[in-house]
Amino acid sequence: MKRNSKIFIKRKKKATPTLPVADKGSFPDFMRKEIFTQPELVNIFLEKYITAGKINFDFFRIKIEKIRRVYIVGSGADYGCVLAGAYNFEVLVDIPCIPILLSEFNFSNPILDKNTLVIIVSDNRNNEQYRQALKRIKERSASIIRILNFAPENSLAVSLDLNEKGAISTSGYTLRYIALSMLALYFGEKNQIITELYIKIATKMLESLSEKIKHVLEQEYVIRQLADKINSENLLLVGANVDFATAIYGTYALSFAFDKDVRAVPVGELHLSKSKMENIIGFASNENFYDVLVKTVGDCIKIIPKNIEDSDELSITYDDTIPLFNPVLSAVTIQLMAYDIAKKNNITLDKDKGSTD
Repeated sequence: MKRNSKIFIKRKKKATPTLPVADKGSFPDFMRKEIFTQPELVNIFLEKYITAGKINFDFFRIKIEKIRRVYIVGSGADYGCVLAGAYNFEVLVDIPCIPILLSEFNFSNPILDKNTLVIIVSDNRNNEQYRQALKRIKERSASIIRILNFAPENSLAVSLDLNEKGAISTSGYTLRYIALSMLALYFGEKNQIITELYIKIATKMLESLSEKIKHVLEQEYVIRQLADKINSENLLLVGANVDFATAIYGTYALSFAFDKDVRAVPVGELHLSKSKMENIIGFASNENFYDVLVKTVGDCIKIIPKNIEDSDELSITYDDTIPLFNPVLSAVTIQLMAYDIAKKNNITLDKDKGSTD
């Protein structure tokens, strides 16, 4: 007589993603923690989206050869990386790209159709402006890529896996800049605008970025000494192209630190400014932009890569990668400056509430 038996297979439950531990650890505040844990956060992000030495965003299934225009949308601190992302997309992907504030995207009349790609950068997918933009994009059948702190369940997005609790965006800005740069590299190769060799070099530089950020962080004492020389009176931050984008982010960080508005001006437009010229921070990610900076400004605090010959004691240098990623290192430098100035001015360094995403 056969014995009836049933075999029961215990199914594994799908793992629920866990949020990063939201405590300060050994750090005095969240802002410092988020600045100094960037090397680790960058490595975690790269491991997620680099496979076998290749940048991999295949899950979006976007046919880039059919895209005729790109909008990169963001607000607040993110506008700096949005602007830099637009510069890089046009160069690396050879598609017209418009950087636009989230509020202005909703107030304007962008061309949205099946040949349009919209990249939304946001630390908060729950605010009304974000939901309004998302609805509009979907109604017009445009392609969309979202860069979020946490991707919604069962939804495609570039997820930073980041819980931001510092008073201003630091590691979040860095990761969003890197995400946009990686998307430009990925689509540039798909569109056959950049070579496989360039992709290999860029990927190697990405993988060395955490060590270069560490080197910037190790210069905190030197950066603090220069930060002590900066005052908010008539302070201008200047740069060209992607360095102007960093200057915009710098105004966000230093306005917080001084509790007073600070301005950014494109270096090519500096002659139109009525401000005094003796209190300037200049950014230059390559020799060409450096030449423009020193010819236009003269003496100023300069944040530049080491490969540029400059013996000025007011210069802060970092280990350069390629011009595409150098603005990440100048942004980390300005984060340290802002942190030390804010601390000296007794500015609150943590958010009042938890994560917004």
